[in-house]
Amino acid sequence: MKDRILAKDVSDFLSSISGKTVAIVTHVGGDADAVGAAYVLKRVLEEVVGCTAVYVHIPDETSAQVKAMVDYLELEIRSGPIGDVDIIILVDVGSFEQVGEYIEDVMKARGKVYIIDHHAPPQGGYPQGFLAFLSEDYRALCELIMDVFQLMNIKLDLIEAEALFLGIYYDTARLSLANLETMSKVCELIKLGVNPSKSIQAVEVPIDISERIARLKGATRMNLYRSGEWLIATSQVSSFQTSVARALLSLGCHISIVAGEYKDGVAVSMRSQQDFFARTNINLGKDVAQVVGARLGGHGGGHATAARVYCKSTPEEAIKLCLSLLEGLLSDKLSRV
Repeated sequence: MKDRILAKDVSDFLSSISGKTVAIVTHVGGDADAVGAAYVLKRVLEEVVGCTAVYVHIPDETSAQVKAMVDYLELEIRSGPIGDVDIIILVDVGSFEQVGEYIEDVMKARGKVYIIDHHAPPQGGYPQGFLAFLSEDYRALCELIMDVFQLMNIKLDLIEAEALFLGIYYDTARLSLANLETMSKVCELIKLGVNPSKSIQAVEVPIDISERIARLKGATRMNLYRSGEWLIATSQVSSFQTSVARALLSLGCHISIVAGEYKDGVAVSMRSQQDFFARTNINLGKDVAQVVGARLGGHGGGHATAARVYCKSTPEEAIKLCLSLLEGLLSDKLSRV
């Protein structure tokens, strides 16, 4: 168990809300980890803890993969405002801005909002009146949920085990970032009957033509920079920034930064190789995304090797600031390749 004290705090909190109405809110668009955690939390709160009602909200539009996972789990997603509930639980949310359309509802609910997360906290922490349960030791939120339910002596059924497996699988980049304890948890889920191939195939969505075009355009528009042995690739596309950032990383760079216009601002996705983080200790979520978001009138966060920013600027300005921060962190001037 990675953090027994944290897991115990979460289990005590969940056990204390019997009879309450609860809204579970993920970050914008959700992902497999957020959906898996929300699904199992909803089931346990309703069937074990005894909450009166539990609703799940996913802000804004969801990806094709998230839709496939929601359908596979038969998870009901509630649309519209959060409404009058006793408790709001934010899952996999690194900052309040990541709840998108629900931010006003969340801020007004001071005193009854709880965060369960595994990202770095926002700069300055959470405001008074909001209680966060979080630890960056967990590679996926679904890992923490497993520890919590172990302390609560809750036995998972097969579909719950599948939900947690999918969350861990995708949030660890298909287990490439999993450590020994993470893999041990995966083995526990397999012992409960999870068939990895079946579960993955159920939610895998073929890359559509528009995403393929975005990846190829991202590659043709790439600018490449070098700092010593490290290569940094930047690009701009109007959509699928995260997919393009992953694709550029697979081409051979150590860091990828992809920006594009998003609603009334800019979205920036960043990825880095695991060996880059291991040798430099540069955390894209803390050291770059949070800083860029704060300086450019938005918000950012994420993990050490995967982060995202939403800000009020131009794609060029956002990329320039990312490069400037990396140059300072690497203590070596970037040169165009």
